[in-house]
Amino acid sequence: MNENDPKFESIVLQAQALGPRERADFVRKACGADETLLSRVMMVLQDEGSADWHDIEAEETAGVAVEPVEGQRLGPYRIVRKLGSGGMGDVYLAERADEEYNQVVAIKLVRAGAFTPQVQGRLRTERQILARLQHPNIARLLDGGRAPDGTPYLVMEYIDGEPIDAYCDRRRLTLAERIALVRTVCSAVHYAHQNLIVHRDLKPNNILITASGEVKLLDFGIAKLLDTRHSAHTLAMTHIDYRVMTPAHASPEQVRGDTITTASDVYVLGVLLYELLCGRKPFHLVGSRLTDMERIICEQEAALPSAMVDRTASESQQTLASIVATRSTTPTRLRKELRGDLDNIVMMAMRKNPSRRYNSAEQLSADLQRHLDGEPVIATSDRWIYRTRKFVARHTVAVSLSAAAIVTLIIFATITYIQARHIARERDVVAAERARAEQVSSFLVELFELSDPSRSRGNQVTARELLDIGARRVNVGLTDQPETRATLLGTIGRVYSSLGLYPDSVGLLEEALASRIAIHGPEHAEVANALVELGNVLCEQGKLDECDKRLNAAIDMQRKLEGPESIEIAPTLLAQAKLAQRRGTLDVAERYFNESLALYRRHGQERTTAAASAMNELAGLYTYRGDFAKAETLYRAALDIDRQALGQDHPQVAMHVHDIAVALQMQGKLPEAEPMYAESTQMLRRILGPTHPNTLDAMANYGRYLRRTGDLERAEQVLADVLANDRLARGATHPFVGHDLVSLANVRLDRGNAKAAEQDIRAALEIYREALPADHPYVASALAALGRAQLGQGNPSDAEQTLRRAIAMAEKSLQPDSAPIVVAKTVLGHALIAEGRRDEGMPLLRENYQALVTTQGEGAALARQTREKLGSGERD
Repeated sequence: MNENDPKFESIVLQAQALGPRERADFVRKACGADETLLSRVMMVLQDEGSADWHDIEAEETAGVAVEPVEGQRLGPYRIVRKLGSGGMGDVYLAERADEEYNQVVAIKLVRAGAFTPQVQGRLRTERQILARLQHPNIARLLDGGRAPDGTPYLVMEYIDGEPIDAYCDRRRLTLAERIALVRTVCSAVHYAHQNLIVHRDLKPNNILITASGEVKLLDFGIAKLLDTRHSAHTLAMTHIDYRVMTPAHASPEQVRGDTITTASDVYVLGVLLYELLCGRKPFHLVGSRLTDMERIICEQEAALPSAMVDRTASESQQTLASIVATRSTTPTRLRKELRGDLDNIVMMAMRKNPSRRYNSAEQLSADLQRHLDGEPVIATSDRWIYRTRKFVARHTVAVSLSAAAIVTLIIFATITYIQARHIARERDVVAAERARAEQVSSFLVELFELSDPSRSRGNQVTARELLDIGARRVNVGLTDQPETRATLLGTIGRVYSSLGLYPDSVGLLEEALASRIAIHGPEHAEVANALVELGNVLCEQGKLDECDKRLNAAIDMQRKLEGPESIEIAPTLLAQAKLAQRRGTLDVAERYFNESLALYRRHGQERTTAAASAMNELAGLYTYRGDFAKAETLYRAALDIDRQALGQDHPQVAMHVHDIAVALQMQGKLPEAEPMYAESTQMLRRILGPTHPNTLDAMANYGRYLRRTGDLERAEQVLADVLANDRLARGATHPFVGHDLVSLANVRLDRGNAKAAEQDIRAALEIYREALPADHPYVASALAALGRAQLGQGNPSDAEQTLRRAIAMAEKSLQPDSAPIVVAKTVLGHALIAEGRRDEGMPLLRENYQALVTTQGEGAALARQTREKLGSGERD
């Protein structure tokens, strides 16, 4: 679209002659469906002080009664007051209203009348983007939904802070303190880039600082996923993009409509740094026409920050006085601090050509840190005079004392050479990382394009099929890009694991491990991480010895490379704890769980999702040992953390809710457990699918809950379905299949079908014999059930021998009042009575009856039989 276009000029001239109401209607009709033309016209009219797109929206919704939303409920939240307005709608302060816990949030609610297909798509994109980002300096997405009238909304972490420029000025922060804040922003931006997301609107109002000095990056409303960059937006692509883009904080390629990459955010970080350092914007755009604005941003070089200080001095001494006062400095000192490295760093970030900027936000941050440390920076020329000056500035005393010594000159030359090599290597590493990100992005784009009807010829391509195609392509391709290949192998392997497809996952993770070793050698942090990922999946597969081998190699490597107290060891300890629990060495498992949690606390990460996973697993151990109250406390703590970090619709949150239900059931709190079972199983079926291993485990627990309530017919049906599906999902010899068999056998015992129950139990013992240690607690539970089945078929002598074995085995690792021990001792009492040894049997029934009722319930078949036997004994 050209501004000399007759149609464009005609519309602008006619619109200028109209009043605001008439102008809005006229522009809308004249432009029709041409969004590009509409955006250009509205920009020119706004530049001249005329109506903007908000006026058109106001016209479209004029006459529509908009009820105040303050005090209304949206899901579990009550709206308190309006915080502000944006392009798509309004943002409100809200609070939890369901009394689950206290929480204040920010809710983005689409403005009435503005919910067009474009806005709907942008809201979905923003939610998708925020759901992928879990970083301490990025405001989190907590929830989302629709209001009763269908209006969509997002629930976000509420940040009580002020824009970064206002925060710095009000607190009179020095340049070094401002640079430290920008480095934190760079960290958050680099994290988004690693997740293939470009923010595109890094203006001060989208970077808030809390009273405690915590940086929070906001508003990913116009952020761009790199795997859709082939449809890059231009400045005038749509009126929605125009409304929310800020020209003063837009990169040249964003204005021109070129491909948007991570380099665009690097440019805008340079603009932000420029403003924070010298107190002025790099370009004067106010009042400029569109063509002038584009020319300035794309072609005009900004003045150096130090030169901008001189320009300000010539224009207004009062403005300069305000700028230096808010930086706790003087004009002379400010010029001196900016001149040289900071000038060069800012201008390198703001280069017009994206390929000549810093390769990443991380590299910009590293150069800022080098400046603070008095070291040579990438942005400044590599001349030896410059390096000499930096060296002397850092080592003034040593150089002055050794100035005449030739040895000092040799050492200095060596250090300078090493620094130059170090910076060159860093450039290469960052460039390689950027190239790898682009390769991964291109691979994903090509893969997702397979769902295009023109490529698939009308056949629907499922997510599983895309995954399989991706795995095959990575295995046979990318041989000339080993880093990218290893990354994709690991990623696809993890996705297979999350789907419960363990054999597929193991094959890819073994390939990824081999690739990492080929690239980095046998000892490297990436190799250790690959070993842990592979070990976790082998453990899920039931291959415990192979898992143990990988995890031991990983933790030995991490301790050697990172140190024994490094945070990198925490996930490996968690993996070792889960392995120990599977093997039945519960004391070892508990020690590993606690060591993992201690590392998260020591590094200030006790409120992360990783720490929540450790809490959840430790709670599972407490549940198994019979310490249900302790387990419930940990489950609820993990649920609180993950709800805050992951939102409500996440499988990990669903599992926490389910685990709490189990803990409540084991404490006999059945009315409290029932709704949590219903909520969690429904969530897991919806999110993971009905045959996912996690869903099957949850349904198995629900079957045991039904048994506890006395609904034996439904319990047997649920557990039989779980068993059939688990054999398909995990394989017929997996230990959890054995566990399902024992659970089903216990229901059949309650229903009086001891013969069928014994067949199930012996099948389970066969699985355990191959998969678990001989004294594993699962084996003890199975033997307790077998003894009951033998007694039910009239074989009390055989039952006695089996039950004594079960008790001796269980007492090695379980609490005295745990379910397997209580059941085994109770059934042993019945067996002794059946053998005519009433004096031995009755005390066992009396001693264990109360614990039996606690773990099984008063209505359980074994509890009822025991109560009847005790009653008859008292009468005798």
